[in-house]
Amino acid sequence: MTEFSQGPALWQAIAALIIFVAAYICILIEKWDRTYTALGGAILMLLLGVVPIGKALTTYANWPVLLFLVGLFVIAGLFQKTGLIAFAASKIIRVFRLQPFTILIGLSVLAVVTSALLNALLAIAIIVPILLKTTKMMKLSPVPFLISVLLSANLGGAATLMGNWSNRLIGASEHITTGETLLKVGPLVILMLAIVYLAIWFLYGRKMIIPETYKREVLSLQPDTYLTEDRAQFIGGCAIAGVTLLAFLLQGILGWQASYIAAGGAVALIALNYQDFIQLFKKRDYRSFWSGLLETQVLFFLGLFIMVGGLTYAGISGFIAVRGLELSQGSISFLSMLLLWLTGFGSSVVDYVPYTAAMIPVIEHIGTEMKSFSQASIQPLWWSIIVGTAIGSGVTLFGSISSMYAAALAEQEGGGLNPSNYFMIAGPISLVLFIVATIYFKLFLL
Repeated sequence: MTEFSQGPALWQAIAALIIFVAAYICILIEKWDRTYTALGGAILMLLLGVVPIGKALTTYANWPVLLFLVGLFVIAGLFQKTGLIAFAASKIIRVFRLQPFTILIGLSVLAVVTSALLNALLAIAIIVPILLKTTKMMKLSPVPFLISVLLSANLGGAATLMGNWSNRLIGASEHITTGETLLKVGPLVILMLAIVYLAIWFLYGRKMIIPETYKREVLSLQPDTYLTEDRAQFIGGCAIAGVTLLAFLLQGILGWQASYIAAGGAVALIALNYQDFIQLFKKRDYRSFWSGLLETQVLFFLGLFIMVGGLTYAGISGFIAVRGLELSQGSISFLSMLLLWLTGFGSSVVDYVPYTAAMIPVIEHIGTEMKSFSQASIQPLWWSIIVGTAIGSGVTLFGSISSMYAAALAEQEGGGLNPSNYFMIAGPISLVLFIVATIYFKLFLL
């Protein structure tokens, strides 16, 4: 291991590995707040001298990435105030009130679009409560609706760099652009979604019948009530979000950094909602300010980046990268397939965010090593991480925060969604998706 080390002694490298694994486990069991866990691990590495504090804050604490993540969080949160997503969900239900499966497809596609453009958790937080209310009116089980929406949200997040944390981390490191992701992974996402909906229809489609006496209740939904009454906020919020999205799509042509695009959109939306922030400062509600800071996840990722930096500085990332190259004998195709399935399996049982953060320097090191003896592109490895996390996080209810949140909402409403009945349906579907993704990689991405 020390053959790749840049400075720390062997005991420090071992300590770095132990600290990271311990922090990873604590994040998984969620006994303590993940932000405090990550910051605690980072501080411990700094105190033990695993990585110099100057290098930790200038090299490994990637500030453009943090700016990108915070910017997207602010955009998603403030755009939600327009009420447009909730309006669209309610409108879909009202328009297709007599066709339950069409409602299921409509809400699922809305989850895809919302998670791809904003955030999967935001999509779930808005759509699922409306979904549960509507299925209760229709006297139908919400389970097939929830399974379809959850799989859609996880898969939709793979289509762009804004969709999930894994994509955001990779995109903010300037390895790929939103346009590339949409062109390369977008067709695969559409294909996988078609498979999901076909499977759901085969399993549940003919059982979805609304009793005639309950149809009138569905008509009581009023989509317009979800829209904000502030026209300036609605028009301004939609316009800013649209321009920001367009800038992301044209990033390769414009040559702008993703972090600056996200920051620009966030600042514009903050300016539009300046009165809310003025009131917050006037009240001197520091607890709300701190809670908001924690919700942005910026401190969590700062601690996580420093811990990953400790692994890199200690030579562990380089060690894993070189051993991976030896195993594959320099074959990017083999590594890509291996990474796709390992990432998928891991994402189904553990939080994929620290996994992705740890894998980024490993893949970067593989790219550096490959340049010395081959001109092969390592881009397929990035696609493996993105697709693997998208499919894997939908296998179980523990695979993503959005899935766990949806399960909690369903439990409150007595929706009948639990880990076992979810896995019985989502597990086999996800296995088919992995096989399809493998074939797609072989044909188009390798």
